Amino acid sequence: MAPARLPAFSSDQITSTWLSAILAETVNIYEIQPLSTGYIADVFRVHLKTTLAAPDGQSVIVKIASQVPSKRRVAKQFNSYQREHKFYKSIASGLALNTPQCYYNHFQLEPLSLCLVLEDVSYGLPVSGNQPFPQAEDHAVLKHLAALHKSHWNQGKGLPAFIDNLDQIGASYNTVFRRQHVLSTNLLSNFSFQVIEHYIHLGPPVQPPHPSTLIHVDFKPDNFSLKNDLTVFDWGDYCFGPPAFDLAYFMMHRPAGSDLTLERDLNLQKTYHNALLKLGILDYTMEKLQEDFREILPLLAYTPLALMDMDPADASKNRQLSSSLWQLGQMIDRHY
Repeated sequence: MAPARLPAFSSDQITSTWLSAILAETVNIYEIQPLSTGYIADVFRVHLKTTLAAPDGQSVIVKIASQVPSKRRVAKQFNSYQREHKFYKSIASGLALNTPQCYYNHFQLEPLSLCLVLEDVSYGLPVSGNQPFPQAEDHAVLKHLAALHKSHWNQGKGLPAFIDNLDQIGASYNTVFRRQHVLSTNLLSNFSFQVIEHYIHLGPPVQPPHPSTLIHVDFKPDNFSLKNDLTVFDWGDYCFGPPAFDLAYFMMHRPAGSDLTLERDLNLQKTYHNALLKLGILDYTMEKLQEDFREILPLLAYTPLALMDMDPADASKNRQLSSSLWQLGQMIDRHY
């Protein structure tokens, strides 16, 4: 990683001189492309003219703290910027999972700032939208997910706690659920709506989940690439929590298609569970996985509802979030 240099706080500070110093390579920027993937940070693909020999070395990703107050508030609430900074500083290199190379890593709490310069792993991104998601890719992704979970199985020292995430969600879940009442009733069946409503009424569990491990929390096709078999990025939400969360979240974000059935869900659960068994995780039964999976489903509505509530004017993102919420409702209908 490059020595300490002044971070970029906005896109106009991303210059050829600044990036050349970061990369220790003379580069010329010919385009800075804003990406719409960042919900709480500003993300840019920076296209370069460079002497680097690697064919995939012609762009990098620059991720900086958003200046939008609502996004900064959420980032501060969940320590998202600090988490991603710590991930690339202390955790990424020890995982049996590919993550983007980090060329520059800055975080400051007051005033709140983040600046990351990352390898661009955009080629090899999985199919998204409403196109079919190949079954073979499903299975490969879940094997890597199992390997990620195995790395910190019941060993959470130094990791943010899932139970703290739940504390932060707290009463705000009911607030966003009520505020998005019309949307929720349009996208969810009466039954799935009532299941989520009941979960909110009872409140989240007060005891740390068991088993727990390092989970990504935002594990979906938008956040990984099939480069080098699988490369996972966007680590601002990771914590020590229930492995079933990542599995359910991934399934909730699979592109809609005719194969989204209970039989297909069970097949994916078995694929993941068999991968854990092969990695030596023998004390987590299929029955316990399915129980944890079922219990986590009502919690998953919080993220799309909160993000839509935070930025209601972004029609493109809200269509994606609405699709995820609809799929979650379908999963609740199938598994309850």
